[in-house]
Amino acid sequence: MTPLSHTVVFLLWMGCATCKASAGAACEDPPLIDFGEIVSGHKSAYKESDRVQYLCNPGYTLSGSERLTCHEKIWVPGPPQCLAPCTITKQQLEAQNLLLSNGQRRTFLIQSGQRQEFMCTTGFKLTASPIKQCFNGHIELPSCVTEMPCGSIPKVPNAQIEGRNKEMYEPGETIRYQCDAGFLTVGPPEIICREGNWTAPPFCEDVSCGAAPEIPNAYITSAHQERYLPGARVQYECDSNFQMMGGNYVTCTNRKWSQAPTCRGKGGKCGPPPVIENGDLLSFPMQEYPQGTTLEYKCPSLYVLEGSQYITCTDGQWTSPPVCLVACAASEEDMGRNNVELKWVPERKLYVRSGDVIEFQCKRGYLEDPASSPFRAQCVEGTIEYPRCKPGRSAKVILPVSENTQMMKLKLN
Repeated sequence: MTPLSHTVVFLLWMGCATCKASAGAACEDPPLIDFGEIVSGHKSAYKESDRVQYLCNPGYTLSGSERLTCHEKIWVPGPPQCLAPCTITKQQLEAQNLLLSNGQRRTFLIQSGQRQEFMCTTGFKLTASPIKQCFNGHIELPSCVTEMPCGSIPKVPNAQIEGRNKEMYEPGETIRYQCDAGFLTVGPPEIICREGNWTAPPFCEDVSCGAAPEIPNAYITSAHQERYLPGARVQYECDSNFQMMGGNYVTCTNRKWSQAPTCRGKGGKCGPPPVIENGDLLSFPMQEYPQGTTLEYKCPSLYVLEGSQYITCTDGQWTSPPVCLVACAASEEDMGRNNVELKWVPERKLYVRSGDVIEFQCKRGYLEDPASSPFRAQCVEGTIEYPRCKPGRSAKVILPVSENTQMMKLKLN
């Protein structure tokens, strides 16, 4: 064999050896990580598809994949990290006036990524969210600031407080109200001192009843009072020649009297007719009326009679009387407060009957308020809901002009 042949054979042998070496060693040693180590799969040489597993030191949290695989000479998906926990000491909590959410104060660890809820000690309040998250050894503790004390407690009419009244109350202190007899507590009965102010106090609603109802042809036998507590009873007796129909008493329940009894005339006769507000009988009233008697009522001018104008004595009782609905007066003072005036009528004061409609418009220099009620207002039993106008951009202040003209009334038929 010639020297050239020996050279070719040597080169071929060296090339094959290099290929075998490359095929046998696919990856270098896996990367080392801080605060952790490889716990399985460790070798002196690594080939394709070999795997290793990492584990963090106690207290540290692994971020990323705990397993790496040798693939095409690199370790995938990349080395993990071991994130440090957060240490919170008792001294840190005391310095910040903080407690743990369970009310304790002690040294403890929070794993990276975990959340912890805090609270302030008595007399302090949080200025931000009470929940904070630990990340790789760092956690931002919330801040507590001093709460302001509260002054004297709010006065609630018809209520008493439980406990001693003071001039100054500490943050978090609670006061409880007790409504007087005949009053119902509306809203939470307790108030709390927070941020220098008291929470909203309750309201004591009057649930007592006023004077007992008057019953035609009857009189009250129990003691007369101007105000009755819930549960109180008032008893009645009928006049002579009248008979009680139903129970002989009424009961006060939540500001209302129960259904009153009636006194029916014996032999079908009726007593004096009922009196109606703002209305009159067209005949002189008597103490007794025979069965079948019919009487007529009339309302004053501008009042509207609602119901039948007649009542009839039937089986010792009068049928239901009518009602006189009160008129409305659209006055210059009321219109001036709302910056409106009458649209079609020139008078400064207008009288209308219940149910009639009055139309308003804005005064010069004013615009309709978007939140206003309709400008066509209806008289409802003596009440008008006025619309409102607000000053326009070019509105000018117009001083009132003194006039000696007499107020006029518009009579509607």
